Amino acid sequence: MKLNNSEKTLLGIFFLLSSIVILYNLFYIPSLPSADIIKKEFVFQEEEEEKNKKDSERININNASLDELKKIPGVGESTAQKIIDYREQNGGFLYTSEIINVNGISEKKFNAMKDYITIGD
Repeated sequence: MKLNNSEKTLLGIFFLLSSIVILYNLFYIPSLPSADIIKKEFVFQEEEEEKNKKDSERININNASLDELKKIPGVGESTAQKIIDYREQNGGFLYTSEIINVNGISEKKFNAMKDYITIGD
């Protein structure tokens, strides 16, 4: 089979383009995701795990005993008893910030204890 000039030219172009595609794929290195993105994902997971751990360690002011309430920073025996009396009179706390209504707990004291208390689910 004899090829004319135009067929030889087309065949040459085909082989040239094929060679370029093959060489490109041989030496192509895909770019990896940025290390910052991966790092942020790990940090986010660690923060989420830490938050869940903190939530499980918090004291539920709606059902905690006198001794458990005394573990809250700034809460002594008399304040713990006031918390129990308040929740019995008012049917419990709807929000953690409602603890400010207990006699002897100021906003400053609440801010010191808010990371240690919860009202439960």
